[in-house]
Amino acid sequence: MAMSAHSRRSFTYYRRVTGEDLTTGHCTSQIELTEDRRQVYLRLASTAMFAVLLDADAIGEVIEGLQANDTRDVEVPHVERGIVTLRIAPHRSRISLGLFLSEDENIQVAFSAEQRKELVEHLLGGLAWLNGSSSSTDS
Repeated sequence: MAMSAHSRRSFTYYRRVTGEDLTTGHCTSQIELTEDRRQVYLRLASTAMFAVLLDADAIGEVIEGLQANDTRDVEVPHVERGIVTLRIAPHRSRISLGLFLSEDENIQVAFSAEQRKELVEHLLGGLAWLNGSSSSTDS
């Protein structure tokens, strides 16, 4: 189910990682816990337009794709458009995450090996919060 890009935000778990938007250059992307702690937002280039929600399974798929260094598509909820495809693909000596919402609305952010490692660590950190590692009473 789609959530508003402007819904209440939780800064309980909030991390940033730098990368390169292949169209505009240097950018920062965000990994942020949802208020209900069931998913994390992945905001490519820190934008609402390119924000997707990752549950525990999707986080695992994205991490696996980032580490495999091959092309992989992961179906994830976009905060306003329903299910979209997050593409993980090698790009020269880097790995990229891309969302292609329409011909005019698309983004591809590339991460160096060091940035990829940081991104994976932040996703694992978000996953730990989803799994109730800090005083969650969810069942």
